[in-house]
Amino acid sequence: MQSLLVVKNLTKKHPSGGASHLFKELNMEVRLKDSIAIQGPSGHGKSTLLRVLASLEGDHSDCLALHGRSVSAWGPCEWRKKVCYVPQQPALVPGTIEDNLTLVSKLHHRKFDQKLAAKLIDEVGLGELDWSQDAAALSGGQKQRIQLVRSMLLESDILLLDEVSSALDAQSKLAVEATLKKWREDKGVALIWVTHEQDQAKRVANRFWYLENGVLTSDTIEKDGHLPPQDEAVSTGGEM
Repeated sequence: MQSLLVVKNLTKKHPSGGASHLFKELNMEVRLKDSIAIQGPSGHGKSTLLRVLASLEGDHSDCLALHGRSVSAWGPCEWRKKVCYVPQQPALVPGTIEDNLTLVSKLHHRKFDQKLAAKLIDEVGLGELDWSQDAAALSGGQKQRIQLVRSMLLESDILLLDEVSSALDAQSKLAVEATLKKWREDKGVALIWVTHEQDQAKRVANRFWYLENGVLTSDTIEKDGHLPPQDEAVSTGGEM
């Protein structure tokens, strides 16, 4: 399978300072059409790992390569277009739903694909919304989905999904999962999900990463949907 992102010897010190590390010397590979679930205890660096992969936290350009090119070779802005981080807490701009959906095209000077946006909005269960509505008036779950669709319109190579369905009911959550699965198949993108839900990890992922005490272990999810034991270490760990 074609490699998209290669991570070598990625180390991040603990935000509390001192000599401790949140994670140390992580080595991993993200392949074309991967769907990877990341789990592990709270506070052990899952969200930080996504932000580092998106070049949003610290300078780790020597450790990250997309299509064989480092962050510095791409440039931070271009890298973030290719490796897009979608946070758990929606970051919508003031204005209407349409203002938020068109933001990507305005920022990157590209034509807004209204047909694609409408299709994705419908698929995630928001087809009845009036795009002229004030985005601030939306519920938390609606904001999460608007943010997700906006990120998808960037058409990145990798989507880094940080608990992006945490505010959704069960039906809406399944709709988002189905939309992202189809997007992955149609566009060839890779998805990396931070999720605290074991059932969701089984539904969405073909690979499974577990991060705890600076150690990342990796397994392939079996076809019957069960997660095998985490016994394949892909990194050496650092202390907390």
